Amino acid sequence: MDSLNFNNIDENIKNYMKNETGKFNNAINEEYNKIKSDVKDYVYARRIYMAKILDGDTLYLAQDNGLYKIIFDEEVIYSTQNIIRWVNFDKINKKIAFFETTGSDMGILKIIYDDKIIYKEEGYINDIIFFDGTFYIIKENRENDTEKIMLNGNVVFGDGTNPGTSILGDVYGNKIIINVVYDNVSTVYAGDIKNPESWKIFKNYSNEVKILGYKNETLYILNKIDYGTIEYNENKIVFDTPVEDAMLVHDGFLVLHLNDAKIEPVLYDFSGKKIKEFTMDIPYGIIASDSDMENALIILSSFGISYSIYKYKNSNLENIGKNIVSEIKYSENFIEYNNKKIHYFVLKSNNKSDNILVYGYGGFNISVTPSYNSLFVFLINNGVNVAVCNLPGGGEYGEEWHKFGMKENKINVYNSFKSIIRKLKDEKYNVICYGVSNGGLLSAYTFTDMPDELNGAIIGNPVIDLTVFNKLLAGKYWVGEYGDPNNPEDMKYLRKYSPLNKIENKKYPPALIYSRIHDDRVHPGHALKFYDKLKEYNNRSYLMISSGGHIGSQLSDITKEIAYIASFVMLVFENKI
Repeated sequence: MDSLNFNNIDENIKNYMKNETGKFNNAINEEYNKIKSDVKDYVYARRIYMAKILDGDTLYLAQDNGLYKIIFDEEVIYSTQNIIRWVNFDKINKKIAFFETTGSDMGILKIIYDDKIIYKEEGYINDIIFFDGTFYIIKENRENDTEKIMLNGNVVFGDGTNPGTSILGDVYGNKIIINVVYDNVSTVYAGDIKNPESWKIFKNYSNEVKILGYKNETLYILNKIDYGTIEYNENKIVFDTPVEDAMLVHDGFLVLHLNDAKIEPVLYDFSGKKIKEFTMDIPYGIIASDSDMENALIILSSFGISYSIYKYKNSNLENIGKNIVSEIKYSENFIEYNNKKIHYFVLKSNNKSDNILVYGYGGFNISVTPSYNSLFVFLINNGVNVAVCNLPGGGEYGEEWHKFGMKENKINVYNSFKSIIRKLKDEKYNVICYGVSNGGLLSAYTFTDMPDELNGAIIGNPVIDLTVFNKLLAGKYWVGEYGDPNNPEDMKYLRKYSPLNKIENKKYPPALIYSRIHDDRVHPGHALKFYDKLKEYNNRSYLMISSGGHIGSQLSDITKEIAYIASFVMLVFENKI
């Protein structure tokens, strides 16, 4: 529709979204009404998203019975239907800070003390640093895509940083350690917590690092070079298998290795000698971890387990709680692409089926590990297999694996995904491809590149127009991953990789393209332009615009969204849509 500018969400665009979403709802409503109550059980399963160790007590961020809850010392101190994105704690004054949002990146920082909210601030706030009875906040300015550390509304650190820079900070006694990350490279600053003028460069790194701790005048870091190294003083522990995470503990380092995307915890002493390996009974991925530099907590998840909590103390790793939602059978498989082995899981449906949903992401150094996904578990328990792919661009096999899927190498992500799909087709599966966000880009590209081999596609919250992504919302943050549309050399491959530019006037299989009205990270215009172009060519494409933002919505809305997606899957495989 030429008269509509999808990059500007005005009233005309909102009406367009509402009308087109209504058409999809009408097309699928009968199936939706049959399955929505079953879907709710999987969405509302109890989950734990974060844990912090606090002087012998534990602070959890959980989801339970449709609510997000902050739980301290086994007592619920706050609950909401909204999303709580992160929680932090003032150990000295016992204040708890958290960031609450309806799903967009913008939300409200709240601080609780003695069961009362004593402070609120709205904005793009990514963390808080408590000190000496007050606090700094780490806040984004979306107008110029930069982060700053602020005190009482004034910038104290971060002036002059590049768009897309990330700032992290923590306090150790009277010292602050700041990790400034830009384009996968870290610069670490240190200084007196009370005096920002003293915050000077401690060390420049050639890769991104994670701060593990500061103890006895020694800084411990995990350097994400190659498979990962731990560095402190002049010491360097180099690992020969990929490291997903690491924690500083009393007797050394608790390192979470990845073995074909599965977590394997190993304890090393301070010299790097392997002390103990901890065997996991099923494949796990990590949700969160925390260490007080003595003990540690790890929150893991698996395909049918929404969380599994492990406590590390005195060289032992003990499971202290888990939530088993469904028993899921799986297999591990590989394809060969460009002299590399590409790993993927196949999650088996509860009955023999030739239908499979194939999921991929492949980007931003994010590892796709075993985790609980309510859509997947519902489908598996209703006759649909699910494949979960570990593609280049992720972090499953170290930084080189990430670089193998970045910028001009993005074609390796696409081709790996297509190769897995073709293998599954050879095994006589009917295939729907699926991806969200960066994975939505993958799914959209795959849909336009091999339509005759797919039964359908689901394209969620997608980045699709690679020729202008940097001009929309948080797009400037992704130039380091995708390339720069303002650079003519980058634009050569970006135009080739851009799904919007690949749509032709021909018939495609059914596609569901969805976004959320308040997504302030990936602009809904990406999804809208793609859908509208398919519709222009009279294809069976469907649009769903939900409430919430990029990171989610209230669980009641998420339940509706997932039930509609599941309905689409079932109807595509039944040739009813």
